[in-house]
Amino acid sequence: MNYILKIKKKICQKILDAILFDYFDEHLHKYLLHNQLIWGDKQNLFVAKTAILNNALINLSSGKVTIEDYVFFGHNVSLLTGSHDYKKIGIERQMTATKSGQDIFIKKGAWIATNATILGPCTIGENSVVAACSLVNSDVPPFSIVAGIPAKVVKYIDSY
Repeated sequence: MNYILKIKKKICQKILDAILFDYFDEHLHKYLLHNQLIWGDKQNLFVAKTAILNNALINLSSGKVTIEDYVFFGHNVSLLTGSHDYKKIGIERQMTATKSGQDIFIKKGAWIATNATILGPCTIGENSVVAACSLVNSDVPPFSIVAGIPAKVVKYIDSY
């Protein structure tokens, strides 16, 4: 009888392992790749239903972020509205942040590539592209491609 219980226990364990493996394989992958880290008041974040953010970091400490239709991000994109006062020191520097005015607007159809960082205040123009690993610290014109640190226009996209 003891032997049968051991076999049942092993079979149940194998079934449970298979179920958990499938679950984690599907859901953990989705969690890691499609879960944004949002810092600040989420009421300051406006995201169109058609936007794809992957695993973006969005800091809302010092402004609002608006992401329009058909915008999509590569992995590890950072949108930073927050800013600290460099003139302060110690805990004061750590705790003091601008309260507003650092808004970021990402217009319809923009593509923000992997590891790009966007610093507010700025507007990313309609159907523009921000190249991988770029640092945007000013407005990006519509139908343009920007790249570099800081990002500069490298090309304009012919519109249809």
